[in-house]
Amino acid sequence: MTTGQNAQIIRFLDGLDQRYLQQGRTFRSWQIKLNLLNDAEIAQLEAFFVAQKGDYLPFSFPDPFSGAVVANCRLASAGIASQYLGVDSGAISLWVIETNG
Repeated sequence: MTTGQNAQIIRFLDGLDQRYLQQGRTFRSWQIKLNLLNDAEIAQLEAFFVAQKGDYLPFSFPDPFSGAVVANCRLASAGIASQYLGVDSGAISLWVIETNG
């Protein structure tokens, strides 16, 4: 799990920039690496991704470290890459990010 804050960067014509926090709250993100998945498990994850419309729809995510359910999470990417490693064996890696909703 990582934490961070959303920052806005304004670049000026002279090459300088100004940075400021968009919100005073820290957001969490989780990298999920799933290995040794069978074809049915990969199909379920791909179906979940399609149902979420990629990174568009929010969902509740159980924090694997604390066990608390975190509302307003989204997938961090508009695409997903499934790796097929062999017969009935594959892997998926994705990021889940906490948002404001």
